[in-house]
Amino acid sequence: MLILLGCMLLVSCSIRPKEIPSDSPARYHNRMGLAFFEQGYSKRAMAEFSKAIQLEPGYAEAHFNLGRVYYRKGMINAAMIQFEKTIDLDSTHADAHYHIGLIHHGRRNLKAAVKSYQSAIKKDPDHIQAHFNLAVAHETSGDMEGALSELRKCVDINPLSVTARNRLGLVLEKMGSLEEAIHHYQMALQVDSNRAETYNFLGSAYFKMERLDEALSAWEKALEINPNYPEVFFNMGLVHMKMKKLDQAIAAFKGAIALNPDFALAHLNLGKVYYMKNMKKEADREWNRARQIDPRLRPRELPES
Repeated sequence: MLILLGCMLLVSCSIRPKEIPSDSPARYHNRMGLAFFEQGYSKRAMAEFSKAIQLEPGYAEAHFNLGRVYYRKGMINAAMIQFEKTIDLDSTHADAHYHIGLIHHGRRNLKAAVKSYQSAIKKDPDHIQAHFNLAVAHETSGDMEGALSELRKCVDINPLSVTARNRLGLVLEKMGSLEEAIHHYQMALQVDSNRAETYNFLGSAYFKMERLDEALSAWEKALEINPNYPEVFFNMGLVHMKMKKLDQAIAAFKGAIALNPDFALAHLNLGKVYYMKNMKKEADREWNRARQIDPRLRPRELPES
């Protein structure tokens, strides 16, 4: 009796989707919905998926696709209902678990998001998006080892994922593993050498290792790709300031501010450089501007003006 009960419980834990005949009109409407969805016609896609569900209420994939339309349109509660219905009809649907995780994540319910991402991975161990977002959730909650583990799995699944390589590098940087972080940035650049953000990350890692010339070289390449990258100008300003090249530092910080006038840290550090050049009036102006943008800034290391 106990053995039989155990078998019944195992069967109930995994709900398989209803088989929809290949010639069913519901399949036609689902295909039409996908075509409209991919072309950005959300309203027409919604109508087609709804028609498919009307014809076959147990059509798990149609419920999932309708949920995706709702999610795209920002109708989060409606999307959640459809994703949960998908799982009711097909508990093995990894993408439905994943999208529920996205909704929980967006609501900052990290515990629920982690559980949903893990469910998606259990159904599909190679679900790279679930691994990646699980890593982000772990990182947000302070579990850096958990984040590192999931990002390594992403790279194992797809060694050519620039996004995963970059995020892995950032986590490694936070954990102090700068050489390995640089390795992953360089691997990302081998896949796509036209990513300004990767060069920015690489430059930051070099900077933390006091490899200042290499940092500047990486940031110069970033600006060749994207001349409108205020964070890169800011970072270059930090290097020039550290190298006592004050005029170059001023030019770099001004470049950051020209692109982002509310860049508080750029104003703050420009003020520091002016102070180093004994330009007190200009320094005060920049520090005051920095504090106007972000009142929390209190540069205690600077003398009172």
